Amino acid sequence: MHPLTRLAVTVTVTTTFLTTAALTPASAARLPPTSAVRTAPTTAARPAPTPAAAPLAAAAPLAAAAPAAAADPVGRHRPSCSVVWFDLGNTLVDTSVPGRMTWMPGALRHLLLLRAVGVPVGLITNVPPEWGATDAERAAATKAYVNSSWAESQPFPWYLFGDRVLTPRTKAESKPAPTLFERGRDAATPCRSFYEGETPTEITVAEQTGLTAYLIGQPNRSTYLPVWRVLVR
Repeated sequence: MHPLTRLAVTVTVTTTFLTTAALTPASAARLPPTSAVRTAPTTAARPAPTPAAAPLAAAAPLAAAAPAAAADPVGRHRPSCSVVWFDLGNTLVDTSVPGRMTWMPGALRHLLLLRAVGVPVGLITNVPPEWGATDAERAAATKAYVNSSWAESQPFPWYLFGDRVLTPRTKAESKPAPTLFERGRDAATPCRSFYEGETPTEITVAEQTGLTAYLIGQPNRSTYLPVWRVLVR
């Protein structure tokens, strides 16, 4: 007999002996023949479902419906769906020196931070109604006026505001009248509107009109509206 064959026979006999020796005579008698063990199909038995599987199966329809339930309901504001309106003079632009306009401290940084998080900004500012027959004409005149006195090294970034420059069409619409705030609120709908300014009367009227208003430059708090308040419902 080949040595490897003899080794295999020895291991098989020894294993069978040890297994049988560990059993009682009665249980050993019930063991199937070795040939039956070797030739029996090796199909694995399917495990019975555990009790924990039932709750998971029941939760499946809820999980499938979760995206629909999580959708923002009509009429609610998304966190980033906001527009921040600003007064111009002495809110963003320092006009304290005649003929020389500069940034109010922290104003440019605040505007750029809002832009970085994707929040549109606009202007609600008083200018003479005779500067134009439309908002676009009055906006162009406002830009020319500021540019003519701008003393900073970099141009004023009008691109940040797009076409969101609201000015009074008549003297009666000038702030603190509510008209410009109403127009800003309506232009931003369905998003929320915020207003930042330095005049307490305007802040009060803006709040009464439905905007969230912030009086800038107050002690013991942020100079401008904290950006997190714009991003959170």
